[in-house]
Amino acid sequence: MDKEYPSVCIVGRPNVGKSSLFNWFAGERKAVVLEESGTTRDRVEAVIELFRRKVTVSDTGGYLQEDTDKMSVMVKQQIRNAIKEADVLIMVTDAQAGVVPADIEIAAIIRKADKPVILAVNKADNRALDADSVDFFQLGLGDPLPVSCLHRRGMETLKEAVRKVMPDEFVRSDNNDKSSIKIAVVGRPNVGKSSYINYILKRDRVIVSDMPGTTRDSVDIFFNDGKNDYTLIDTAGIRHSRKIFRAVDVFSIMRSKGSIKRADVVIFLLDSVDGATHDDLAILRYIMENGKACIVIINKWDLARGVEDVDQEGYHESLIAASPVFRVFPVFFVSSVSGRNVMKSFASVKQLNDALDREFQTSSLNKIFEKNDPSKVPVPRSDKRPNFMYITQTGKRPVEFTFFVNSAGAVTPGHLSYIENVLRKNVELEGIPISIKIRAAKEKKERK
Repeated sequence: MDKEYPSVCIVGRPNVGKSSLFNWFAGERKAVVLEESGTTRDRVEAVIELFRRKVTVSDTGGYLQEDTDKMSVMVKQQIRNAIKEADVLIMVTDAQAGVVPADIEIAAIIRKADKPVILAVNKADNRALDADSVDFFQLGLGDPLPVSCLHRRGMETLKEAVRKVMPDEFVRSDNNDKSSIKIAVVGRPNVGKSSYINYILKRDRVIVSDMPGTTRDSVDIFFNDGKNDYTLIDTAGIRHSRKIFRAVDVFSIMRSKGSIKRADVVIFLLDSVDGATHDDLAILRYIMENGKACIVIINKWDLARGVEDVDQEGYHESLIAASPVFRVFPVFFVSSVSGRNVMKSFASVKQLNDALDREFQTSSLNKIFEKNDPSKVPVPRSDKRPNFMYITQTGKRPVEFTFFVNSAGAVTPGHLSYIENVLRKNVELEGIPISIKIRAAKEKKERK
């Protein structure tokens, strides 16, 4: 994996304002901010423009002294990995709480890392609290910088401090900058999204646990495979509203759906043992409604293979029986643990992304429908038969076609289904949802 931009990593104990600071840098609410300790667990990243250069800013989970539970240990390891990979560190503390033992422990780890560090004393909401920031000299990380993310006090000074310690070796000119392909990895809780991502990256970049709901935020991970730039978005598990009981879960699922909307391609994971559940079909509908290119991953296939009479062809047919929409998308049978078919499935992402920009000539489309005239689709005797005149492509990302007819109100769902089937048989649109619009046209424009 190639590192292309200098990186700034924000660290600190829970609830000191790391995510608020990250959101200020990113210019939007990319991290979930709640008055609940431990909301952030994985690293959340954003590539920002800082003093006319690209910089990756990372938010990390809150560092807890207690590491008795498995989740705390994994969060700590993620923080240590982030510190190791960063070029500049921002340690965030709380002016109103003062120096606490967890701050001292984190500072010791940072000093050993021997990286440029800025000590931000957050929640310094007034001048009186500015004076209290001197207590943080004892952390041995240089001059404390009082700031207030809430009131935007000292934020520009903080940004300037980052600029002064930023390394120069990763600067890229605007002419060489390429837009990355954004890939949202989605699915229900505990279907293996984070394991799938970690296998692609060849490292434990996101926390993997058999505890449902481990990933709470949508985590952007930027990397280059030597040919293309990608943004992998690990998302929180999406589940039905009846199963949601906490505010943090509501926000997490909102972020997951938002990640689908901003993605170019969606990688949709299903648990091979569970099959397509009601929640899975709801996710699939959401992907279709937003017109996103999609790859379906049947994960944990190594477990399903042990079940008698289960094969890939039969399994695929059962998916189509659950929803005909599964015919649209390529399906891969994968094991994220062994790596079986992981890279093969990921290789199709670039193809699907390119297909979203494909252009079809109006003349070519109309030749297809001269041989497959939707006007001949049977309708009830009492209904008026529409006369389909000509079709043209009217959109990309999402892909859209508009068919002009003499009577738009006479077009039935059967006509639309027929048009889509003809398109899919005659043009390369596997994995791409298509929208078909109907517009009224004058009879003189009828196709010859």
